[in-house]
Amino acid sequence: MAQPLANPSRMDVDPKLTLPLAAGATPPGFRPHALELTWNLRVPRAVVWAWLNDPKTFTRGQLPPFRVEFLPMPDGRPGGFEPGCLNAHHGPLMSFHGVIGEVRAPEYRDLIYGYGSYAVSMRVARPRRLQFWFEEVEPGRSALRMRLDTDVRRGFGALWGGVNRFFWWNFGLSARLILAFRAWRG
Repeated sequence: MAQPLANPSRMDVDPKLTLPLAAGATPPGFRPHALELTWNLRVPRAVVWAWLNDPKTFTRGQLPPFRVEFLPMPDGRPGGFEPGCLNAHHGPLMSFHGVIGEVRAPEYRDLIYGYGSYAVSMRVARPRRLQFWFEEVEPGRSALRMRLDTDVRRGFGALWGGVNRFFWWNFGLSARLILAFRAWRG
């Protein structure tokens, strides 16, 4: 017999359970789409890791009605970028809800999107996984590599790729500016 949850308002997600979400079958009528980008940054890897793994990077300054949320961890600690943390990025025409999967500081972070996540509609684009690799290039310089895996409706891949390249180009520009300013400020 199933045991009742100690606190039914919180969910404890074992990161080992997220792999089937990332590796599941592509739905009929969709094709897998992968976008990979790399940004070279003039700051140490530890600075990039700290910035990209701070929930405030994503929750402060959000333009309404878009929002990023992290649920508290089962033990009551604030949610963030640690395995098992549930989160959602949502707004008009998008709902990306997922769980933080593998985290290997300061090298790698994985976000597995849940079934039902979508961009535009469930019939157009379904994100599956967002991965970041943090690499030390030389002292004081690093590279941030990103891979976004999405199932897209046949015929929509080129448009999806173009829109995402523009979005992530802006992300890279913001990262360069913010991190350069922080390094300059000391």
